[in-house]
Amino acid sequence: MKKLFLMLLFAAFTSFVFAGTKEDIEAVQRNLLDMQQQFWNLEKQIKDSNAKFDDTSEKLQKTSDELRSGQAALNSKLETILNQLQALGEKLEETNRRMRDMSTNSQSMNRPIMPQPDQQMQNSEPPGAFDQQPQQQQQGPAPQPGAVQGSVGEQQIFQAARAEYTKGNFEQALRGFQDLIDQYPNSPLADDAQFMIGESYYGMKEYVDAVAEYDKVVKRFPDSNNIPGARLKKAFSLFQLGKKGQGVVELQQIVQRYPNTKEAKIAQDRLAEMGLE
Repeated sequence: MKKLFLMLLFAAFTSFVFAGTKEDIEAVQRNLLDMQQQFWNLEKQIKDSNAKFDDTSEKLQKTSDELRSGQAALNSKLETILNQLQALGEKLEETNRRMRDMSTNSQSMNRPIMPQPDQQMQNSEPPGAFDQQPQQQQQGPAPQPGAVQGSVGEQQIFQAARAEYTKGNFEQALRGFQDLIDQYPNSPLADDAQFMIGESYYGMKEYVDAVAEYDKVVKRFPDSNNIPGARLKKAFSLFQLGKKGQGVVELQQIVQRYPNTKEAKIAQDRLAEMGLE
């Protein structure tokens, strides 16, 4: 812009030097003044535009900084809330566990443990069996409980269903076990029947249903001696479903909560095979 002004000034001066009359000189002076005024006006407009641009840019930068600051604050609050929820969940789980343990300790422990239908669990679930389909447990006699409890009708239904399970007729077996629960919900054999429903689904390789039925043992019969076995077979089912993380967590909880059971030993061996001791 300054170069343009100098050029105009030079042109005016040249015109002045070579002007021949007073009128020409005055005309040149007027043109010079006009051009000078136009230059000043243009320079002022440019400065005003630059000032507005700088002000707008500053406001945009300020707004951007405020948005980033607000987002960071929201992220921090969200993380805090998630951590609090996780801590509350862990406390709730621990409280429930203690209440179950207290309830279990207050009950008589005279009731015999029903052997698991897959007594040779380690043989039927060899190392590396997490990536293989489990063998159906169709051979050998059905496990015999230490002492069959319940009325004659309850015993008959249970024994008939167990006989079907031993033959590998898992659908008929689970219907029989379910009939026992429906007819005698308060039977001392109800938790055994519930566990065997899970076993029947497991035998049919219906692992999603098996997990759901094993969970019912834990939820509906918190004092049952079948709980460690139900959780162990739930872990096996989870592995078959490809849910390795959930299966590992289940095995670890068995080891922690039932340390003196055979299920805990089996779970510990499985974790050792996976390098997760």
